[in-house]
Amino acid sequence: MIAPRTGELKELVDILNVGSPFSVDGSGAIISTFAINVPAKISPLGGNLDQETQQHQQFSQGYDIWIRIINGISAFQQIQWGFKRLVMTGPPEIFGRWLLIHTEERISRNL
Repeated sequence: MIAPRTGELKELVDILNVGSPFSVDGSGAIISTFAINVPAKISPLGGNLDQETQQHQQFSQGYDIWIRIINGISAFQQIQWGFKRLVMTGPPEIFGRWLLIHTEERISRNL
């Protein structure tokens, strides 16, 4: 992976502390508090559409997010990017002075 240059951090994201447990699929009543606002480079990855039943669909879209190293980032936090709530899918990876965070937007809807 090639780390970004500082000029490539064109998006602003909020890193949120999750105040209550959430289910594995990212749903449920989540109470979160704002932790920090940071510039980021966001790269969309592939998406996945699952139809569990004829009346219910689940959609997930992956994103790689690059930010400068910040102390206290953990896989138990979430990222707010505009109206999108992204769930970290693992611990952040360190590349020099950069953190690579693998995230996923999970949407569930009834048809």
